[in-house]
Amino acid sequence: MQYRGIVGGELALDAGFERLSLIDRDPRKLDDALPTVEDGYARLMSYIQRSKPLHTGPVKNEPDLEVMDSPTKPAENTPKPRPVPIISAKARVADLMPSKSQTATPAKGGDSDSDSDDELDDKPLICLVKRINKRKQESRPTSTNAQDASSESSGKRQRADADSSVHDQPASADSIVSDAKQIMDSKSSEPIQRPTGILDDYLTLVFQEEDQLSDAGVGGGDIKHVYFRRIQQDHGSSYVVSKRTLRRIRALVAPCTPVELAESIPDDVVSRLVGLLVSAVETADGMGLATMIKDGSELDKDVELSSSFCDRLGQVFSISCLGLEAASLIIDLAATGKASKTACTGDSLHAATSLFKECLISCVVPILGLTPGSNLVEAFSSRESPLSNRLHAFFSNVLLVHGPVVALVGQPALAEQDIIALVFAAISVTFCTSELLGSCIDANIFESIRRSAQSLLRQVFESHVDQRTWMLEEILASLIRLPTQKRAMNSYRIAGGKSVQFITVLLLKLLQGTAHLPEDLTAGFESDTLSPKEYRMLLQKHKKAVDTASSSADFTVRYLIGRCVKRDAKAASNEAEYRVLLEAFVDDCIVLLGHPQWPAAELVLRIYSLHILDLLDEEKSDISMKTLALDSAAHIASHISRTRQEIKAASNTNSGRVLQAVTPALSPELIEDFQAQSTVLLAYLQSKAVAGEATGAIPLYISSWSTMLVAALLKIRGKATTPGSTDEANAPASAIDDGSMETDNDTGSDTTDESSDDMDDASNSGSDYEDGLSKGRKSNSKDRPKVPGAAEKRRAIQGCLRSYMDITHRSTKALPDNVSYANALEAAKSIVSLLPLYRSFDMLLTRVVMALSASQVTLRSKALRSLNQIASQRPSVLYQANVKYAINHRLQDSSPQVREAAIDLIGRHISQNPELTDQYYEFISVRVLDKGPSVRKRVMRILREIYLSSSNLTQLVDIGVRILQRTGDDERSIRELAFKTLQELWFTSGEHNVVEDEDGVRSEATGNTFNLLTPDSQRDMLKRVRVMTGVMEATRSRELSELMAGLFEYSTSKTTNPEAEDALLVVRCVIDALFEQLLRSEESTAEENASTAEGSIFSASVFSTAACFRFISALSRIAPDAVGQHSEMLSIYLKTASAADEDMVYNVLEILNNTLLSIPHPSAHFLSSLESDLISLLSSSPQGILTIAVPCLCTLIDKITWNYAKLIRLFRSCALQLYREHKRMASGSAAGAMTPKNLMRFIMLAGLTCRHFDFDKCREEQSENFKDLEQIISATVPEFMNDMLLSFATSSSSLPVQLAAVQMLGHIYIKQPQLALEQRSRALMDNIFASGSPGHKLQVVRNFLEFLRADAKRYAERLKNEKGKVREVDAKALVGDTGDMSVAGVGASLMQTYLDRIIDSTFLSGAALLRASGFEVISLVLEQGLAHPLKCVPALIALGTSGDAYIRSKALKLHQDLCFKYASFIHSRDIEGVRLAYEFQVQIRGTPADVVGYNDATDIRDTSDRPVAYLQPLYSQLRSKRVRRNEFLSLLVRIGDFDSGLSYGASQNGTGTNSGSADIPFTRFVAENLAALDYKYLDEVLHVIYQISAVIAGTGLNIYHQFESGLQLGSDSGSASECAKLKRVTEASACIGILFALREFLKAHYNISESRCTAYNPSDTSGTRDKPVTWHAQSGGDGSRIVWGAHNPYAVQRMVSEQDYSNQRAQYMRLMAGSLAVGEESPAVGGGDRSFGDDADKDGNGAGDGAPLDPEELELLTMHDLDEA
Repeated sequence: MQYRGIVGGELALDAGFERLSLIDRDPRKLDDALPTVEDGYARLMSYIQRSKPLHTGPVKNEPDLEVMDSPTKPAENTPKPRPVPIISAKARVADLMPSKSQTATPAKGGDSDSDSDDELDDKPLICLVKRINKRKQESRPTSTNAQDASSESSGKRQRADADSSVHDQPASADSIVSDAKQIMDSKSSEPIQRPTGILDDYLTLVFQEEDQLSDAGVGGGDIKHVYFRRIQQDHGSSYVVSKRTLRRIRALVAPCTPVELAESIPDDVVSRLVGLLVSAVETADGMGLATMIKDGSELDKDVELSSSFCDRLGQVFSISCLGLEAASLIIDLAATGKASKTACTGDSLHAATSLFKECLISCVVPILGLTPGSNLVEAFSSRESPLSNRLHAFFSNVLLVHGPVVALVGQPALAEQDIIALVFAAISVTFCTSELLGSCIDANIFESIRRSAQSLLRQVFESHVDQRTWMLEEILASLIRLPTQKRAMNSYRIAGGKSVQFITVLLLKLLQGTAHLPEDLTAGFESDTLSPKEYRMLLQKHKKAVDTASSSADFTVRYLIGRCVKRDAKAASNEAEYRVLLEAFVDDCIVLLGHPQWPAAELVLRIYSLHILDLLDEEKSDISMKTLALDSAAHIASHISRTRQEIKAASNTNSGRVLQAVTPALSPELIEDFQAQSTVLLAYLQSKAVAGEATGAIPLYISSWSTMLVAALLKIRGKATTPGSTDEANAPASAIDDGSMETDNDTGSDTTDESSDDMDDASNSGSDYEDGLSKGRKSNSKDRPKVPGAAEKRRAIQGCLRSYMDITHRSTKALPDNVSYANALEAAKSIVSLLPLYRSFDMLLTRVVMALSASQVTLRSKALRSLNQIASQRPSVLYQANVKYAINHRLQDSSPQVREAAIDLIGRHISQNPELTDQYYEFISVRVLDKGPSVRKRVMRILREIYLSSSNLTQLVDIGVRILQRTGDDERSIRELAFKTLQELWFTSGEHNVVEDEDGVRSEATGNTFNLLTPDSQRDMLKRVRVMTGVMEATRSRELSELMAGLFEYSTSKTTNPEAEDALLVVRCVIDALFEQLLRSEESTAEENASTAEGSIFSASVFSTAACFRFISALSRIAPDAVGQHSEMLSIYLKTASAADEDMVYNVLEILNNTLLSIPHPSAHFLSSLESDLISLLSSSPQGILTIAVPCLCTLIDKITWNYAKLIRLFRSCALQLYREHKRMASGSAAGAMTPKNLMRFIMLAGLTCRHFDFDKCREEQSENFKDLEQIISATVPEFMNDMLLSFATSSSSLPVQLAAVQMLGHIYIKQPQLALEQRSRALMDNIFASGSPGHKLQVVRNFLEFLRADAKRYAERLKNEKGKVREVDAKALVGDTGDMSVAGVGASLMQTYLDRIIDSTFLSGAALLRASGFEVISLVLEQGLAHPLKCVPALIALGTSGDAYIRSKALKLHQDLCFKYASFIHSRDIEGVRLAYEFQVQIRGTPADVVGYNDATDIRDTSDRPVAYLQPLYSQLRSKRVRRNEFLSLLVRIGDFDSGLSYGASQNGTGTNSGSADIPFTRFVAENLAALDYKYLDEVLHVIYQISAVIAGTGLNIYHQFESGLQLGSDSGSASECAKLKRVTEASACIGILFALREFLKAHYNISESRCTAYNPSDTSGTRDKPVTWHAQSGGDGSRIVWGAHNPYAVQRMVSEQDYSNQRAQYMRLMAGSLAVGEESPAVGGGDRSFGDDADKDGNGAGDGAPLDPEELELLTMHDLDEA
């Protein structure tokens, strides 16, 4: 556009020059000539300013033409623009007059005319006046010679004086014009000559001089040359037409029309003129400018350019400028038609275009590529060097040629080879960049050249259809060849502030330039009786512009995609670069989508959408391209949603209607709405078309709209004529749709009809606008008239098309000036949203959702991120059933990466749209137990966000429970995150405002902190209290209670001081709120239920008293001081408690026990009342209450009331009763026997008081109270109670009495540990473990558990007391007093003695409580280091298969810790653990036949469809060490070996003899574990197969031969022994059959060929050690598990009868026969042990040359190997 503006000014200026040229014939024309020149110059400046001038400021040594007192003169302070692309005005004027240099003698060896051509007078108008004056004097009448001489000398003096006065005193324009008028008025008038005549005369003079120079020969002698210039070359001199002559000829040719030239000037004259011009072109082409530039650029920086080189380079530049002007004139003559084809031949055009092409490629591009600091750059940049002006002139002349070339390539005159050359040159310049801009090269002229090159490309692309394909390919390839850092340097800023890549703009302009509209858009609408066929022809006519652009767009997209796709499993060259280019191109098109000037963006994206849908549907597509397709689909879909929202928001703001799709049901009123919006857009584009800013946009828009309108009319016609007629029924779908998805088949487009149908189907089913349209029609059906007929709609559509024609044919002056960009943008978005791309949202979303089930992890995770991007613009998609289903499945994906992406998707949108919480909370909350640590972390963060925004109490409690469970996570970072999260949610005061006293100090320490809070803070605190209470209610188990206690400890002690103080404040507030709630719960709750501030969440109905007491009980251990302030009010619950309130009473007593010492100033009445209440509870409460009431009473009396008499009387009474009963039982008398219930109570009261009160110490101080006991208690009280309890535990008393006695013995041992090591005590425990009931064993194990806990508590308290103190030397230990040491070693002694029996008791059948207690003992033993860890390893492995989640997880954690600490020896008993795990499963399932090797229970941590092996945790610990891993796998396989002995016997230690029978269920258990193990590398699977093959080749083949020979065992064996052995061998064959099935299962599911198995060598693992392996699920049945079925029935069934044994032998014979047949084709039987053959070859005994072994040789080698073993 800038170039066109400049050309307009140039033409205006040329008109003035034309008039100046007429002065030669008619001097009176000076009055017209001078104003015309001034007007042309002013118009030129105006065009340049309107076109954002390329240059400002004057040019060196070439001042602009100054017209004094002109109305267009710029302001003084305003820099004057310089019209670079044209020859300056002063030069045009100077061309009309000869200068002194024309007659000057040429310099020797140089260019005689170079200076005269470039140095111009500073005042051309003054020179013009001088020339006119000279002519006036010459026209005077002649006189005598003397007079002539005198007058001549006088005239010379006058002229000299005039010249000096003119130069000394600058004249104004008015004086010059007035003098010129006087001169012209005195001259006689002459007839006016036509421009063609002037041109003819001028050419005659030029040709005459050419003839003279030709006759004179080379050098020309001394002949005066006016119209030519001499060029000195190495081989001589030559003459070419001068630059002034060229400019004069151009000025004379410009006003002539082609017809005038053809009539006035013969073709031979024009042909000779073209010859002159071609001669100048060839001369310039042969000067070697490119070579000189190359030579200068290759010089080292240290070598300076010589002055001769610079002079020669300047001369070559000047001659090249001359050649370019000549080429420009040649091309202009051909482009304007002023020269015929015979005059201006193809060779002439070839010479001109070749020079232009060479200047671009060989000169302009290398100059732009020079690096700063080079010699040439310094020469070009120097102000003293003339090269700067010459370079500037050269670039200006290059730019001058662009205009004619662009006009020429639009015509068929140019040869194809020339067009191709010009395209290559234009592409080279288009993608050229330079570091010299602003220094020696003007950035504006460089940008002008680039834009002119783009104009050339657009013109060629538009005019030459056959060149489009390779042009697009070459443009894209040229961009790839650029360095990466230069590709994004050039950006294009669009309206609105955004920027896109330059290549995107270029491609879209090329595509839009191909659209051409028919002359008459309304042609064919005149008749009302058009047939469907005529309508379809009409549709094809309107579609042509869209089809043409679609074809090029389709090629561009296919080319880019094709370069991004791998071919033959090999990456294409520059694959990554093309992928980046494609992604950037699509992103730019999305940015331009909906902008008024770029309708091709929608076309490109529509076609690209079809291609990416094909990529996603094709299973064998490249994964990287599928990933890119998903990204693009999400980007496009999200943009569609965003645009719809913007349109809807704009319509709501402006109270307007949303533009609706053009359909057959559309009324004329809605068509008028469409017309109004489209005409606004067209008016805006038409106003921009003048400046060239809407290239091809208008035709492409109108073609798309007219296609929609005609397609709708076609459907209307089809419905109006004959519904269901054959014409419409048989018409293809593409003929009756909008046609926008079709492409031009003639241009090579391969867009499939299936994709078009998909797009149409998606648009018909998923368009929100059509839904809104149908709703609008229903709602407004009463207000609207009946739907008009086809004729009325046809007229409305015809009027719409006519309005388009009116706008496109409107003159520039009639264009509206009130269409703003904002209005055009709104109209463009509304209209573009009706095109097919915007109706494809549902289809894109469906493909993204389908990609969620892809087999590749990368695609699934990318699909989730793409769905996330779509949902960010349209969250409603997450409510769709198919989306919810797909996301739920991805939450259970086998890949942590996919699960994390799914969690991130839900979490992000749940936080932004809380209403989604109910939809996805159930799915996401269970993932807090996910295997992936990153997934668990993300889920916890999401749960925190839900917690902060939710008001559902049940949901809040569930979140609290789940996060609390993670405080015991195996991952340290997750534990810390859980602690910090709960601390933030529960134990941070936040914005709670606490009322302060007068001194400004918070009073929470002395009063009720909760009541000091503001009402809002109280409501928030009550919410926390209810949630935490609900969590405590849900965590009744010991595990979670300990986690809650750990949370309190972390929040109040392990954090920093400010955080700990804040947490303690919250704890006090919570405690105060709990007690406040206890008070409220006793009152009426009607007022609270009516409170709207708290709502249903804070109603008393959800706040049970029992839960409140349990929570306070837990808090009393953390903050006893805060709870102690309210403890006095708890005594009322002891008085009013009923038998049903046992749990409440227990919690109250525990609270009192924890806070008795923290009650501030308890009253005497309270203490006395509490004593009475506690004593009363001892007589009637259950045993559970006694265990807490007695410690509470002992603490109260011992620490506070010191009322020892009551406690002593209590113990004395119980002890005397026990003593009498003991005596009675010893005497055998039945008289006076105590009831078991009373006896149990006395036993428990005596035992508990003995443990919690030091009677021996009090016995010395209160001797009078022990008088009655002195006779029976001779030793210490614990020893007395030990004797009593042992007697009751070993007597014939009832079972409850014995259990109570054993229980109290545990308390006595805690009080005095040495008693546990006495002979009687150990004998009692030995008897119980040997033959006691499960109840006795359970109680003994519980005693051990309590003993170990008490021991650990004593040790922790001792460390706490010693912390910070200087450790002193223990004098007692030095003198031999080891009492404390003996106490500390009791636990270790007991565990080392009874740990094996505790482990045996743990695995008793049906003893769940005993198992739980035994496991706790094992855990404490390992944590305290009381026994060797190897003793516990088999038990931990077995308990790792437990169905109890707590036991299983803790056992696995303990085993993991042991493996980390004792990695060197801890795995030595793994096989024993496997055996114990099998026996444990037999106990759980009942029978061996029901045992399986995998956990078939649903585990939330397992997200795959594969079963989880019971031995998977153990295998995970072994996998890191290859040697240990392979050893373990070998031992597992050898369990099925008859000769290994590992499968025999049922003892725990795994020992057995060959005399026993094979354990088939155990072998099957191990095989199923091996099948379900999660193998990561191929080496693992091949090693298992290798070991199986070895067993089959050894034991399996031995059994086969025994069956084959009839089991000949020797003559000394009887028939009975032979039958027994036959059965054992038959059972062993069943084990071998299990290994056969396992081998085939692994080969099938891991896709391993037989040859791969055979070639495996465990000693050479370079190719398989680190190669990953993938599980492949099999179809049919339960493909993830081994199905024993008919091929191996006795793997599950038990062989009972002889027939069963016979069937098994027959089955085994068939199995081995098939394996032997395979062995004949492979190097080993059934893929057997390859090492046997290798060893044989080394010894020279095997079959060489890789020949397979036959069965006999294999048997011999196998037996030899077994003998050596």
